[in-house]
Amino acid sequence: MNKLNAIPLLPALAGVVIAAIALAGPFGNTGVDGTLGAGLALVGSVFVALVIMLVAMRPLARGWFSALMTLAMIAALLTAVAGYFLMQTLLLAAMVITLLALAFVLSRQRRSLS
Repeated sequence: MNKLNAIPLLPALAGVVIAAIALAGPFGNTGVDGTLGAGLALVGSVFVALVIMLVAMRPLARGWFSALMTLAMIAALLTAVAGYFLMQTLLLAAMVITLLALAFVLSRQRRSLS
C-alpha cells in the first residue's frame, strides 16, 4: 500500500460515516433523514473512498492514476456541494479536506514522475 496515496482515505471515510448518519438519521435531528439528497451524498462519499482505496492498493499506470484521481476530486467536490445544500457542515468539511488531500497527492505524484 502506498502510504502517500492513502492520506485522503481518512477524511473520505469520515465523510462516509457522516453521510450515513445524515441518511439514516439515528438521532432524528439531521432534517434530511431518508431523503434522496442524503442518499446521493452517501453514494458520492462511498465512491470517493473506494477510488482512493483502489489507487492506494495497486500501482497504476500514470494515465489511470491521473484519471481516477481526477474523477475522485470531481466526486469529492460534488459531494461537498451536496453537503452544503443538505446543511451538513461536517460532510462539507470532510469532503473539502479530502479534495485538498487528493490535490496534494496528485501534485506530488506528477512531480515525482516528471
